[in-house]
Amino acid sequence: MDKKIAILTLITVPLYLILTYNIREQEIIWQLTRIFGLLSYLFLFITVMLGEMRLISKNKAEFTVFKYHTPIAIFSTFLVFLHFISAVMDKFKWGIYLRFTDFLGFNFSDKWMVLLSLGTLAFYLMLIIGLTSAKKSIQFLGFKRWKLVHFFSYVAFTMAYIHSMNLGTDLKTSVLSSFLSPLFFLSYMTFLCILLVRMIGARFFEDQLEINIAVVFLIILLVGGILMAKNFSETDEKIAQLEGKIDAQEASIEFYSSLIANMTIQNNDIKKEIGDAKNG
Repeated sequence: MDKKIAILTLITVPLYLILTYNIREQEIIWQLTRIFGLLSYLFLFITVMLGEMRLISKNKAEFTVFKYHTPIAIFSTFLVFLHFISAVMDKFKWGIYLRFTDFLGFNFSDKWMVLLSLGTLAFYLMLIIGLTSAKKSIQFLGFKRWKLVHFFSYVAFTMAYIHSMNLGTDLKTSVLSSFLSPLFFLSYMTFLCILLVRMIGARFFEDQLEINIAVVFLIILLVGGILMAKNFSETDEKIAQLEGKIDAQEASIEFYSSLIANMTIQNNDIKKEIGDAKNG
């Protein structure tokens, strides 16, 4: 299996490098970057979820779908690599303003470079996890060390989420953003809830149904709480804006009232001067 994947990768990557080099100044290179970014997050999410769902499962032997965990994990890493190649080759959109070294994950000069570097660092972690997941690697490291390395998948997924939500065109400005952004948010909240149930409460539940209910309840509670907090924050912001407008209007009223008062005084003075002139 490992040899087949290695051979397939060695064939595919050079071909994709040639393809992206030839289309580097066309819009399709930007579209490929976006497509592979979305797909890699999706398969990384599936990978993490399969692992977590197996861990909270009371009867792990019946969780047969877990056999797809490793192939999907490898495929997600491969998709991230294609996403990386597309971004580096891009001379149509963002790649015009970036150097190759900016994509290596060690540029923290500003907010956007930090977010870009998080994506690259997530890819490095995925590579490390993938390379150490081969049978020989597990035997060499030992199960405890391998498990410790495997915990970095949570870090990689979190980095990928932050990277996607802040830099992803399709999550921020495209017509798909109203659908994809909430979907990505919900996916990460689901992951967090399952992780919390496994770490804190799984030992207190007697059967699988209780665990499933706990996960669903926690998702509703967490998502609802975040949305309420966001709504309160937006309401406070709107109130602050309205109060600012009221203050500005009151200042304008005060200014014009003062101006009218001065003009009234001047008008009365002029009338008095006219009256004096007539009497004189």
